[in-house]
Formats: sequence, structure tokens, C-alpha cells
Amino acid sequence: MKKITVAVCVDDEGGMLFYGKRQSRDRHLISELIEWADGRRIYIYPFSKALFPDEGTAVIAADPITECTDGGICFIENLDILPYIDSVGELVIYRWNRLYPSDKKLDINPISQGFVLKETTDFVGSSHEKITKEVYRK
Repeated sequence: MKKITVAVCVDDEGGMLFYGKRQSRDRHLISELIEWADGRRIYIYPFSKALFPDEGTAVIAADPITECTDGGICFIENLDILPYIDSVGELVIYRWNRLYPSDKKLDINPISQGFVLKETTDFVGSSHEKITKEVYRK
């Protein structure tokens, strides 16, 4: 069975979207994700294209989770993860460390799904004083 990495951005209450719009965007977060990917392909929905302006930094896919290759990274902003949880071997949660209005929330709790927190890193974003990156693995 293929195992992929899923990366998401959430606020303090797990919020991802508000009325179909992303809560925030941060250039340094995207740069950090690309650097961390270290050459692995990053699969995204067309919705996320504006965050990855440089050609070749992301693969735009109609269904990025199922199209993501073994070992690939899928950046999710507007999708439930639970239906695909058996394909996820690593989960990266970027926390905005703020509370934004939201009506779409992250639909899983990593610990209750069998993930173990392996790494936590804080960094300064372009629009946020502190972004926390949590890396969970099964």
C-alpha cells in the first residue's frame, strides 16, 4: 500500500477554511514546505495553485491524494483527510498560532489515528510572527 505525506495549515481550533476561502497564506510557509520536501513532488488541488507560483514546485492534480505517488507530499487546504487515512504515513500540520473564523476544520486528530508526534519546529513567517510545524508519523 502506498504511503504519502499530507501537509495542512490550521488555526488554533483546527480551522482550515472560511466560506470556501483559505484563512491565511504565508510565503515563508510555502518556501519551508518546498525546502523540506527536498525534491519530493508536492501534489495540490487547483485551489492551491496561487500559493505555488513557480512552475515545477507543485503538481496540480484533480485528485491529489489518489494521484500522489508513494513517498510524495500532498498539500491539502480544502479536503477531508479521514477517507484517505490508510494511505497517509506522515502528517505535517502547520499551525498559524492564531484563531481565525472557520467553517471547515481538520477532520482528524493525529494521535487518535495512530500517529506519533516526531518533530516540532517554530519559524517566522512572512505574515505570522510564529508558525509551528508538527510532523507526525505512523
